[in-house]
Amino acid sequence: MQPCDQSERFTRLMSLAQDGCLDAEGRRELDRHLAVCPACRAQWAALERLAVLFDAADMVGPPLGFARRVERRLAERTRRRQRWFQGLAVLTGSLSLAGATAAVLALIALGFAAWNRMGGQVSVQQRVGAVSHIAAGVGLVGRGASLFLGDLLLRYGPPLVFLVALGLVVLAATWLWLYIGRPGGHRHNGYA
Repeated sequence: MQPCDQSERFTRLMSLAQDGCLDAEGRRELDRHLAVCPACRAQWAALERLAVLFDAADMVGPPLGFARRVERRLAERTRRRQRWFQGLAVLTGSLSLAGATAAVLALIALGFAAWNRMGGQVSVQQRVGAVSHIAAGVGLVGRGASLFLGDLLLRYGPPLVFLVALGLVVLAATWLWLYIGRPGGHRHNGYA
């Protein structure tokens, strides 16, 4: 028996015919080829016998508890992924809060340094201008806030700066308390 030079193409057609997915034109082409090619005809007969064997065999299902084990593993994998993302959210939130607190504290420190550096001979107006220039250097928010800060510092001055500094200290202390006091302490992410 000679091998077929188009066996790959007709093997694909035989597979489609076995699955019931071959259209009428493809089926006619396969039948015409099987009538003239003994190698493909033998392969088709072997596929037919194999299909009969599969049809006669009992269906074997998964072992008992298989679905539950798979569901449990998937749930555990999902929980681990959620824990990781929650830990990442806590970390980025903490870093954002710490960065914002540090930036505002640095701004206040620079303002006080500029205020004290000008000495006693400089007017309050010039001191406020220096603080607002420092705030304007921080960025767009600082520029918008510099006008507001300038007006507030002219009117209320040191008490306002003291209250803002006190608020930032309370904010930093609260952040530190939350960071150290969370479940698992400061060495764990609070989820393990």
